[in-house]
Amino acid sequence: MVHRPSEKEESFTKRLARADEKLSPKKRSKKAGASSSSDGNKTLSEFSVAMRLGTELAAGLAVGVAIGYALGCWLGYKVVFIMIFALLGCGAGMINAWRVLNGPALLAGPTNNGRSQRGCRIDD
Repeated sequence: MVHRPSEKEESFTKRLARADEKLSPKKRSKKAGASSSSDGNKTLSEFSVAMRLGTELAAGLAVGVAIGYALGCWLGYKVVFIMIFALLGCGAGMINAWRVLNGPALLAGPTNNGRSQRGCRIDD
């Protein structure tokens, strides 16, 4: 069953503009006293991304070594399991870091065809 808009309904461009407005980030109000420079926000954002990258890499390695140590103590091949799971943890940390760096592109919002990133139709 296909929905065919009647003549009384709004045009597609108007509905798309309203959906874009709804999904766009909220603009700061000037009453909130947020009169900081854009350079300061950019620096803070870059610093937070750098900290998150380091945390993702270290956490992946730490979890891998912990699992390897636990399995090594349980099964008796401590060195082998630590080396294997340290490499797996490093790989997982790198994948997570890659996702952090490429995350904003995935959350860019709706495309021009009126659908969200997941393919769902944007309705009011």
